[in-house]
Amino acid sequence: MATVPELKRKTCTYSFHREPLTSLIEFSNLVTGGNQKVFVDQYGDLLTLLKMVVDPVPLQTLLQFYDPELRCFTFQDYQLAPTLEEYSILMNVPIRYQVPFLDVPKEVDFRIVAKALYLSIKEVGDNWKSSGDVVGLPLKFLVRMAKEEAKKGNWEAFNAQLAILIYGVVLFPSMPNFVDFAVVTIFIGGNPVPTLLADTYYAIHSRHGKGGAIRCCLPLLLRWFLSLLPTSGPFVDTQNTHKWTQRIMSLTSYDIKWQAYRLNVRSVIMSCGEFHNVPLIGTKGCINYNPVLSLRQLGFVMNGRPIDAEIVESVYFEKRSDPARLEQVGKAWKTIGVKGGAVLGKKFAVAMPDYIDWVRNRVVTLLLPYDRMESLQEQPPLILSENVPAEHYKQALMENRRHTR
Repeated sequence: MATVPELKRKTCTYSFHREPLTSLIEFSNLVTGGNQKVFVDQYGDLLTLLKMVVDPVPLQTLLQFYDPELRCFTFQDYQLAPTLEEYSILMNVPIRYQVPFLDVPKEVDFRIVAKALYLSIKEVGDNWKSSGDVVGLPLKFLVRMAKEEAKKGNWEAFNAQLAILIYGVVLFPSMPNFVDFAVVTIFIGGNPVPTLLADTYYAIHSRHGKGGAIRCCLPLLLRWFLSLLPTSGPFVDTQNTHKWTQRIMSLTSYDIKWQAYRLNVRSVIMSCGEFHNVPLIGTKGCINYNPVLSLRQLGFVMNGRPIDAEIVESVYFEKRSDPARLEQVGKAWKTIGVKGGAVLGKKFAVAMPDYIDWVRNRVVTLLLPYDRMESLQEQPPLILSENVPAEHYKQALMENRRHTR
């Protein structure tokens, strides 16, 4: 495939460590039949994330395209950014329109912890330990208790203990062999998606340009990325003959799976309180993301170019050490700015020329990490007029002709 030489941005090497999952996978195999449905209904699709094999190569490739100013991944003519709504769908866990996890309580209430984990207050108190500067429960204790509940056939208790193990090891990996109080607090709150997204952005942003370990829910990040890529055709057919970087650089906005399950999204959290974007607090720090850049992923038309000043307003990135920031974000989440089809427009995942030009101009400044490649797939794909609103169909045809000249 021919390449076009041009200046390229510097790349970094990242590492993706996962704790051993053998005992948890053995536990998950016990969740069968009707109990499996009970588990998924209560805790979401945790078992899929647990069993997912994390291939570091696509993640390594993805992170090279991170755009730190806009909190997204900027490719040659499109942008991708994980959203609250996508994480919610992929996990099968609804987002509660309430203040999410902000911080751990100053005092531990063993009664609440015991009730959530189906343990006795004495069991929690006797096994509550400190590890470094945090407190929580040793992994081996929770594994032992889950084994006992499985032997007794107490599946309600077993499900809760397996879920908290997956929270501690897969969703919110912090330290080996330990489930800290922050993870227990998130589990009890039952609204993990905002914290998961916060940890994802924070981990990527904090290591951008430096390389090193990315600590977040890697299976969820990878599942999100793969859900947007072609699942058939030349992109898949060349997986054994071309590098991941070459295959990704061959993709254009026409090749991305913009719709699929995302068409079910009817409303989007666009802002919170005084913020024009969405502030997030994770287990390690504070950050925000810009859902306006992800509307096309969620099936909406990207109509017109974004305005940089409006997008990046109130952007911040910092550790969790500022109580004033925690209070500010907590207050903002009490007024959630949700927008639906009446405001965002009809569902049709297309980008207007102004937006695509805006992305291409941004790439000129930001640079791409790898050489451009000729498209593997025929451009553009077929657009069926009967499935598209008339005004969008006409615009899409004009856009297609513009790109095929």
